[in-house]
Amino acid sequence: MSVSYTSNMVRAGLSQHRRAKASWRSKRRLRGLTLVECLVASSILAFAVLAIVQAVVAGQMQTVDALHRARGLELAEAMMDEVMRLPYTDPNGGSEVGRANFDNLADYQGFSEAAGAVADAAGVLYTAPFQDFSRSVSIAPANGGSGITVTGLGAALPGLTITVTVQDSAGVTWTLTSFRAQP
Repeated sequence: MSVSYTSNMVRAGLSQHRRAKASWRSKRRLRGLTLVECLVASSILAFAVLAIVQAVVAGQMQTVDALHRARGLELAEAMMDEVMRLPYTDPNGGSEVGRANFDNLADYQGFSEAAGAVADAAGVLYTAPFQDFSRSVSIAPANGGSGITVTGLGAALPGLTITVTVQDSAGVTWTLTSFRAQP
């Protein structure tokens, strides 16, 4: 019987040892993270935040660039509309001086506005973001006077080619060209 008593004691001792070891593990779990684990987690978080910030900045840059291009095109379209609303021939005969007096297409030949002086048809300056651009108008007989051949008509159609050019301070250029048939 003494043998059995000894094995029970050994078992009890092992059991206490296991409990103590388990208790130590649970205390270790409650302690939190080690310094190395914190540094690794912080590094991973920093890289993730950096990647997100770079994506946001790239998106903002593309938005600003698209807005700038839209402004350049808007200025070109506004000038083209202003020119095209006028009659082909001069109702008063002769060439008028000053944009407010222009009364036909040919009066716009050679017209230009420098950066910082870009205005609408009424002479009101555009807002500051539009003042980074300059624009000019060129009007010439289509195909050097021989006209444009329109598919389906089979003959050359005389008229004027109107070209509006807008340029920003970086040298980027927007060009609109339109044809106006002679009445």
